[in-house]
Amino acid sequence: MSVLRILVDERERGSKVPSYLSEMGLYVLYRQLPVGDYIISSDCAVERKNIKDFVNSVVEGRIFDQARRLSQSYYKSAIIVEGDVDYAYTTLKAGAKAFHGTISTIWLNLGVSFFFTKDEYDTAELLFSMVKHEQGEFKKSIIVKGKSRASSLSEKQLLVVSSFPGIGHKLAIRLLNTFGSIKNIVLASAVELSTVKGLSRSKAEKLVDFFNAKFEGLREPSKQNTLSLDKWKDFKG
Repeated sequence: MSVLRILVDERERGSKVPSYLSEMGLYVLYRQLPVGDYIISSDCAVERKNIKDFVNSVVEGRIFDQARRLSQSYYKSAIIVEGDVDYAYTTLKAGAKAFHGTISTIWLNLGVSFFFTKDEYDTAELLFSMVKHEQGEFKKSIIVKGKSRASSLSEKQLLVVSSFPGIGHKLAIRLLNTFGSIKNIVLASAVELSTVKGLSRSKAEKLVDFFNAKFEGLREPSKQNTLSLDKWKDFKG
């Protein structure tokens, strides 16, 4: 069995979570991450906040920008809120209404999930479970995404292809090596795509369906996010 890994932002060295993860058997690697505090896989990143930091980020509006950057880089992104939520209820101006309003707005508008843990060890157990699922069960690799990641053209191409549904870092490299460009990948048939090692016929057909799917339209995100942020400014404590 391959070693399970987790990428941890340098700022997390001050918490006990990384040491707990190491004790659980994960290989912990520290990096300066563009987004998130923990990178679980090529698809999943997690931001960790203790309850006081969460409240401050709501009051200052930082939480919306952080969630937006997470959702833009990883399609399965999450925020872990660590500690007693009663602190948020009693500290925020609108109490539970502000707390629930913030997490529901972020989830519905940006697709970022929230998890709640009681302490650092509880957080470590949750992260360990995520890593086992993504790397142990689905054999996904880790890839750092964000503004500072893609500097060369090849890295940018790899970042795009690895963001396709069901395509991780290694499979993205194989696709680019086989077809030579993103355009050729998108124009390839399911039969052609399935010749790439690790890409089954059914997964290839789903990928072709994704490429050919008609865009149904979305509400303008900039206006949506501005309205969402302004809505919760009145809840500052």
